[in-house]
This record gives sequence, structure tokens and C-alpha cells, in this order.
Amino acid sequence: MAFESGFLTIECPWRIRCDNEVAIGYSDVRHSAGKFSHKNAEQILLGKRIVNIFHFEQISDLVVEFENGIYLELFHDSSYYEGWQLGTEKGLYLFTLPGGSYSD
Repeated sequence: MAFESGFLTIECPWRIRCDNEVAIGYSDVRHSAGKFSHKNAEQILLGKRIVNIFHFEQISDLVVEFENGIYLELFHDSSYYEGWQLGTEKGLYLFTLPGGSYSD
């Protein structure tokens, strides 16, 4: 996912929640590829303004809040793999390490 001045790389389970209901998630795309794809997620998020970002250090989860009550939620779930990376053109680079800790 690219932003005006940064990027978010997702390599962990995720879901998009709209009005307190899961609209699409990692399991949908992974296990029902004939019905769901990343294009479904793109349709929901494209053109939406980000209003807030929540980072939960203890568990390395990241929640991006978009306008109109839309949330992209990332869940680090591996003791072996990295989960997500967030970077900006100004040099911020934050990523989750195996096990859920994070580094910058």
C-alpha cells in the first residue's frame, strides 16, 4: 500500500472493518481466491482519507482508521516471520520482528 509520502507493506493477517463488521480479511483472500482478492480491499480503501493510526507496542498490532468508520487492522501472528513495515520519505521505518517485537 502506497501513500503520498510513504508505504505500508503487509505480510501478516489483516482485516478491513466497516461499520463494526468485517468487510474482507486475510482468510477470505487466502482461502476463497475465486470470490475475494486484494482488489476488493482496494475498492474499499482507494480514495479514502486516513484520519488516525493506532500502534499497540506490546503486541505489534497496527490499526489505520480511514474516514467513514473504515479500519484496516494488522495482526502480527508469527514467532518466525516479520509482520508489517511502515516507512516514509522522511526516513521513518518501523517494522515488526519475528515474535512480535518491533524495530525502527
